[in-house]
Amino acid sequence: MHAVVGKLQQLKRDVEQRTTRFNIGSEQARNSILMLGGESGGGTNFNVVPGECWFTIDRRINPEEDLGTEKTKLLGILEHCKQDGILLEWEILQEGKSTSCDEDGPLGEALSKNVHVVTGDTPRFEMCPGLLVTRFYVAQGMPAFAYGPGLLSVAHGPNEYVDLRRIIDTAAIYALTATEMLNA
Repeated sequence: MHAVVGKLQQLKRDVEQRTTRFNIGSEQARNSILMLGGESGGGTNFNVVPGECWFTIDRRINPEEDLGTEKTKLLGILEHCKQDGILLEWEILQEGKSTSCDEDGPLGEALSKNVHVVTGDTPRFEMCPGLLVTRFYVAQGMPAFAYGPGLLSVAHGPNEYVDLRRIIDTAAIYALTATEMLNA
């Protein structure tokens, strides 16, 4: 495992030098991601050399990167490790292309306008560094944005919550935006 991680470290350094042009919140989040060992395991006891071990690789590409190219680079390293005699196998649990949508298009303008109408806030479009269902719509040529009442700062964490008032506002924003787009 140590040898494989060592070989992946160079790719990680290269990947994490790349940034997206999209607005994504914090400056650090603009970088492409290659996380090694978000989950890992092996062995049966603290005093036994493990017969096998495992770890996860999470590679999140930015819209400017090509999924096929990046996948080939990553799997190429694993294949080279195998050719070097390392007993290695892998399984791809999830993959998807990174997508984006023009915030100045009709849907972006309608969503932005209706957020302002309902909340009085001027919305800010931001890329989410995860796999969202919007990618399926964009792949079919339909614009799509992820918008909801939750806060990214607490999403998917132990203290996640959603303010009920924001749910009501979001429902109104959805209704106004859908009506506008269907009447266009």
